[in-house]
Amino acid sequence: MPSSYASTASRFILLFGSPLIFMALSGLLTENAQAHQRNNVAYASVAALKSYMARPAGFKVENIRVTDAGAACIEYHARDAAGSLSRAQAVVVDGAVAQSGSADGRFEKAWNRQCRGPAYDVTGAVRYFF
Repeated sequence: MPSSYASTASRFILLFGSPLIFMALSGLLTENAQAHQRNNVAYASVAALKSYMARPAGFKVENIRVTDAGAACIEYHARDAAGSLSRAQAVVVDGAVAQSGSADGRFEKAWNRQCRGPAYDVTGAVRYFF
């Protein structure tokens, strides 16, 4: 009789527990896919910024956040032509780069529109590769 009860209990747990386990695992996999996508946006954005820069020497990312819209908001420092270290910011959306200090005002508009809201910090992942 105890083996029959144990068998019924294990079937009950398997029947009702499996969907819960599946939902929990699929939620984790979805989050991993979203995090992977944000990291890919960050990698591509840093590469676009570095290729856009006249002198990428001494380039180092201090902070990078990626929005749900796919914009990368980057705070970084690099060496200028005189060799001194300067801090700057950039917004990269679909490969288009807007850097702080530009005279046309594109950066301020892009930063205020893209970077003032919620975003995901992916600095750790980017520092690992750049």
